[in-house]
Amino acid sequence: MNKKFFILPFLVLGLLAQEESNEISTPVITDLDLLVESVKTTASIRAKEDRARLNRFLSDKNKQQSLLNQMKVRLTNEENRSEILTKQYEDNDATLSDLEEQLTLKLGSFGELFGIVRQTAGESKGQFALSLTNIEYPERIEFLGDLAERKSLDLPTSAELERLWYEILNELNQSGKVKNYNTDILSKSGELVNRDIIRIGVFNSVSDGDYLNLVSEQNVLEYLAKQPEGSIRRSARKLQNNDIEYREVFIDPTRGSLLTKLIDRAGFFERINQGGFVGYIILIILALGIAMGVLQFLFLRKESQTVDNELNTGNYSESSTLGKLNTIYSKYKGDNPEELEAQLEDVLARAAPALEKNLSIIKLLAAVAPLLGLLGTVIGMIETFQAITLFGTGDPKLMAGGISQALVTTMLGLIAAVPLLFIHNILDSRSRAITQIYEEQAIGYVASSSVK
Repeated sequence: MNKKFFILPFLVLGLLAQEESNEISTPVITDLDLLVESVKTTASIRAKEDRARLNRFLSDKNKQQSLLNQMKVRLTNEENRSEILTKQYEDNDATLSDLEEQLTLKLGSFGELFGIVRQTAGESKGQFALSLTNIEYPERIEFLGDLAERKSLDLPTSAELERLWYEILNELNQSGKVKNYNTDILSKSGELVNRDIIRIGVFNSVSDGDYLNLVSEQNVLEYLAKQPEGSIRRSARKLQNNDIEYREVFIDPTRGSLLTKLIDRAGFFERINQGGFVGYIILIILALGIAMGVLQFLFLRKESQTVDNELNTGNYSESSTLGKLNTIYSKYKGDNPEELEAQLEDVLARAAPALEKNLSIIKLLAAVAPLLGLLGTVIGMIETFQAITLFGTGDPKLMAGGISQALVTTMLGLIAAVPLLFIHNILDSRSRAITQIYEEQAIGYVASSSVK
């Protein structure tokens, strides 16, 4: 019984040793002595492993201690270095404050001078960006912008001050030159095209007689949406093709403002179009009156030539008025002048309507034209007051249409009336002159018949 209890602990130890070590193969226990031997072997191996593990732990402990000591030494060195740097920073900050104070005192008038330099650079940058010369010298904008934004302690160098002076002087020099150069410009279709440009000072740039405008945002030239009248463009074209030293040309001293207003000014047909429906009626009346006057003038001129020719030669045509008067006088054989006078007056009465044809209509048209102009004026003023009622007087452009119609129709009415009155007066004078010749000839015939 006691022997069984003694063997049991060894069995347990053997099983535990098999679970803890996979490398050790537990022999098959066939005998008690073998079991004892196996237990001893296992215990020996475990002891060796424990010693090896302990040795490794002690070795690692020594290494960790060494590293810890090194880090402590390094920490001490860094703390000492931090104290040195902190002291150095404080000393440098104090020195820098002293130096800045000394610099501020020594700057004196230079600070004020630099303020003027920055202001001049800023103003020049704004002016040059809108100048036509900026197409040729675009790099100066960046330089002037940098100089204008300098800090107060960042003083410009002598070379930068000299360049600022040069850029201003160059702009003054270019403003008095007429220069040809080649560059890309924006066409009316929005594409960049290469063209020969002529720059007239800093006032205008032209290409092939067309005036150009500077797009400052893109620093590129473009054609004006609407070109000025032909004479101005012809002068620019002659200047570009100039082969002599001097040439007359139109320039805009306001660098585009006057040219823009000149372009925006309404042309002849645009001005007439502002007269509206009444204006067109007045123009029709004018055209009709002129046409009738021209036809009557041609008739009277022909009639006057016929009269002069017959009076000078004495050869009367049977179809002409003088010929009819002469025929009546030649056939008259009686002794009753009143009968002859009646026949002559009948011929004169038949000739008068042809001589006075269209005169009354032309006179009527000359009287109606200014009345229609007055009508257009009233209509325009009504539209103006309607615009004021709806939108107030804040925007004058809203009233411009009605005022334009009022003034244009009045102008057209007077323009139509004046020439029609002249035409009527001329035609009336010529017809009266011819009628007077007829009457004088008739009176002469009556007087001759009385003598007979």
